[in-house]
Amino acid sequence: MFSKTLFINLILISLILLGTWYTWLQLTRPINPGITGNQPDAYATKVIINHIDESGNLYDQLKTPLSVHYPLDDSISLATPIFTLFLKNKESWQLSSHYGKLKGGKDLLQLWDNVKLEQKQGSANKTISTLTTSSLNIHLKEKIAETSSPVVIRQINQEIDAVGLHANFNTKTIQLLSQVKGQLKPVKK
Repeated sequence: MFSKTLFINLILISLILLGTWYTWLQLTRPINPGITGNQPDAYATKVIINHIDESGNLYDQLKTPLSVHYPLDDSISLATPIFTLFLKNKESWQLSSHYGKLKGGKDLLQLWDNVKLEQKQGSANKTISTLTTSSLNIHLKEKIAETSSPVVIRQINQEIDAVGLHANFNTKTIQLLSQVKGQLKPVKK
């Protein structure tokens, strides 16, 4: 009798330990064991994101044919992004590149590989200056852009080469950081 009770108690204790161990395994396992590292968890195609101000006016727009979200650092990779920043008096800056990434709570837009900025003006959206570089960081809330890479700025009759720049779209100022060289060209009539 005593051995039968002991045997039943051992089985019950074994089942309790087995249940506790299984519960611990379930609670400590990764949520998705197939995802290791910074693997994408979502993507979108033909993306157009518009931001409007309190008055209902469009102040920036992001277009990309493909965006991919990475959960580990909460970043979004962009293929051939085109970012347009709308200013007052029908002025705008259009920024484009082969690659881009939104980081930092979606406040930092990093562009690289054939980065091009076009300053446009008027209702015809006429390009008045073009800036090219290999990489550029844009702080979206502050409307500031910066790079330490070589930069080329072209306007109607001038070309400026420099290394590094700091641009403030609010004040419409561009500060070239070093090795600045400019060239004036005669206007073609």
